[in-house]
Amino acid sequence: MAEKTYLIVANGLWPKASIWKPLAQAASHVIACDGAALQCREQSLSMDTVIGDMDSLSEEIREEILQQDSVKYILQDGQGENDLVKAIEWSVAQGAEQIEIIGIEGGDLAHQFAAILTLCQAPSSTRIHTTDCTVQLLEKSGYENSSIEMNTSFSLFAIGTVEGVTITGAKWNLNNEILRPGTHGLHNQVEDENLKIEYSSGQLLLFLDR
Repeated sequence: MAEKTYLIVANGLWPKASIWKPLAQAASHVIACDGAALQCREQSLSMDTVIGDMDSLSEEIREEILQQDSVKYILQDGQGENDLVKAIEWSVAQGAEQIEIIGIEGGDLAHQFAAILTLCQAPSSTRIHTTDCTVQLLEKSGYENSSIEMNTSFSLFAIGTVEGVTITGAKWNLNNEILRPGTHGLHNQVEDENLKIEYSSGQLLLFLDR
């Protein structure tokens, strides 16, 4: 991973330990979004920063955090953006080169959907890790991966209209096609040693199964 790798922990369900522990070990900075600070404490995950409006933390936990010199406590009020967006923006401002996110699963479906859509406001070096997959917004330069196991499933979802979509190395390849929001890119499969995805305009979300 990049030298400045930030792990952001949202206040939802975490993936299994075999997923989040390597991410935590590789991270140079760990950020808890508001109530996720309590989960970090319960899982013995050391935090460097707690960020948000703190409406999900008890007074006792807030005081405990304030007494830890090693933890930075950043109060960011305002309901215009959720705590995850605030954490991403703060990470970028600190010079994060890679951002990994856990803790978006469970609870309200709208919150989970909003968490995935935050990728549209984040650098392309940002990934969400769930129990079943990783989610990332593809770079404008496209995507190429030669280390994915054969038969791995993946899905592509267009944010708005995406033009010039070309996929090679998959069960269902595409050649300079247009993708729009819908199910057209759902459940494709890697069938070559090298998966390559290119597009000319728009935004594409890649869900890559584990």
